[in-house]
Amino acid sequence: MIPMNTINNGWRHSLVKRAAWKRIKQLAAHAYADRATAREAATGFRKVLDEAHTLRHLTRSANVSKRNFQLVTSPGFPSPAWDLWIRNELHRVRPIAGHTEGLLLAIMAMTKKCPLRCAHCFEWDALNKKEALGVEDVLGMIRKFQERGVAQIELSGGEPLNRFNDLITILRESDHRATDFWILTSGYRLTPERAGELKAAGLTGTSISVDHWSTAEHDRFRGVEGSHEYARQAVKNAREAGLVTALSLVPLRSFCRMEDLLRYADMARDWGAHFIRLVEPRAVGHFADKEVELGAGEQALLDEFVRVMHTDRRYRKHPVVDHYASYQRNVGCSGSGKRFVYVDTDGQIHACPFCQKPCRNVLHQPLESLYANMEEAGGCHVHETV
Repeated sequence: MIPMNTINNGWRHSLVKRAAWKRIKQLAAHAYADRATAREAATGFRKVLDEAHTLRHLTRSANVSKRNFQLVTSPGFPSPAWDLWIRNELHRVRPIAGHTEGLLLAIMAMTKKCPLRCAHCFEWDALNKKEALGVEDVLGMIRKFQERGVAQIELSGGEPLNRFNDLITILRESDHRATDFWILTSGYRLTPERAGELKAAGLTGTSISVDHWSTAEHDRFRGVEGSHEYARQAVKNAREAGLVTALSLVPLRSFCRMEDLLRYADMARDWGAHFIRLVEPRAVGHFADKEVELGAGEQALLDEFVRVMHTDRRYRKHPVVDHYASYQRNVGCSGSGKRFVYVDTDGQIHACPFCQKPCRNVLHQPLESLYANMEEAGGCHVHETV
């Protein structure tokens, strides 16, 4: 039986926040030449954190392998990757001498291959074509991002587990001390042995796509019978290997009912997931030219779902819910090289997976010029870039 989630609520979460804030002040003190500047930078960053905590109802965290994770998209505390993220954010408030402004997150599609036919796939046009990126290509791009200080990298596809041996090589040869590494996967063939190998190679977490509590509905959405069951097994195997485990849900309009969302949350708790990651549908890839984007009513329902999950005592043992789209609508988008970017299966850089305007190839140009190209291309096509 999978152990229950280790979720920090109440006083346990308060202790984590207190320790994290103490560490932020220490990092600020080391980064700046005088106390006044350090205090100003830490206070400015505190305002950003407080806004995020309020908008996203961040009242809890997941404790995995002696680290605390508040969101899927930020490193666990304490760790060198978390420290790097904080230094990057302090630098945005008050520049740190000699520090290069790095990313919080780089999402990198390392393969075109996938055994599924998912209804929402944003790499649909490239799927199962000839691979463009070898192991050294992926490692070269990772090193470019790490040289500029990226705190987290998510390897996706296609299905990254289709290139399992390459994935192990990439993890082993990357510096996973200062960067957290995740895979975005359907859970395809994530056996106990493979989960253990990934953990030993340096993987931090897995985000496993599960798009319905109903086995039949999920399998229909994914285009392969049995995909719901091997996702369930993948969650179990990842959890038992000591990996942070998230269920990634694309909530279609038809799914945006509180009864479906709560039933999904119960399933995620029973499976032992640490997080639920809500990814709102966009009309790109296999969804191109389709009316899939959520309306104001559905968006408000998802916001209410997050609030209920994080504030109602009945759900204290349920996974933490990470819903970035809501934060985007209120604050703006952090893509386009501000805090995150997307690299497709050809090595082309984009503002994000859903703003599909290729801005030249990471393999052949310095990141500074690529970020400038993204700014010229207009960044996010929906929200202001901040």
